[in-house]
Amino acid sequence: MAIVTVLVLTYNPIWTKFRSTLQSIICQKGVDFDIVISDDGSKNNCFDKAEKYLKENNFSAYCFIANKQNQGTVKNTISALQTIKSKYVKLISPGDFLYDETVLAKFTDFAEKNPAAAYFGNAVYYSTDEYGEIKIYETLHNPKDLKPWIEKDEKKIRRNYILRRDYILGACFFCNTSIFIDYVKKIDNIVKYAEDFSLVWEIADSQKVLYYEIPFIFYEYGLGISTDSSSKWSSILRTDNLNGFELMYKNKSISFWVLQSFKSQTRLIWLLLMLLLDPLQLLNKFRRKENCIIINIEESKEKINLILK
Repeated sequence: MAIVTVLVLTYNPIWTKFRSTLQSIICQKGVDFDIVISDDGSKNNCFDKAEKYLKENNFSAYCFIANKQNQGTVKNTISALQTIKSKYVKLISPGDFLYDETVLAKFTDFAEKNPAAAYFGNAVYYSTDEYGEIKIYETLHNPKDLKPWIEKDEKKIRRNYILRRDYILGACFFCNTSIFIDYVKKIDNIVKYAEDFSLVWEIADSQKVLYYEIPFIFYEYGLGISTDSSSKWSSILRTDNLNGFELMYKNKSISFWVLQSFKSQTRLIWLLLMLLLDPLQLLNKFRRKENCIIINIEESKEKINLILK
């Protein structure tokens, strides 16, 4: 049985991006893995093309889940997790790629030596222009403040995540399957699109999440829900997060005042609550220097071009 499953979540995928994502997965070496591809009710899920591609590349450890109706990312994730028996799971979407052929083995080895609920690495943000030229964004990374993660300061990690909402990019997670399933199921029917809110709850409950300081994925910037600046998706994700915070409060994972700091609609109320809950954040707001990851631009371009060729 595979030790890790790569879960590809799709909805009306563009085949060329879907194929490149699959290519970044099937080239992985040094680890026993399988692939589950779960589609959220697409008109064209490209499963026929995906299966042909996998067979042509002599990869057989895969399965497809075709949900009949579009129900959102959380339910799409749950429908796939129910079939997964591996110890770890890595979620990915078409357009995002594993950084190179060694990262899945490296993360699995790191997880085996360092038990935790979840792990994350660095993302290399990229975009492609109309001429096919790749742009690498050197200064983009989430979370913005990596210091608590590097120092493994659990108190600061929880404060940064729950109060300051300095979130990890969802595409960067590598999860313990059983713990991830438990927390995703908690938000079922409450959160629709933000499946990574389950990690917010894990951190609120002081579950251990570890940072592995290596490049993990190429993340297509500007097209996903989390980086879509349209008022529609901003409103949807705001509602998802609000529903999640209210549920955490009902389950006593956060305090009433932490919930109110998220719900506050005016700047003044937010400032007063933050003075009560996190005064150091306001005092250091303009002088705190955030940690930056170092991206090897030439290496990254070479690796992504190999995937996209």
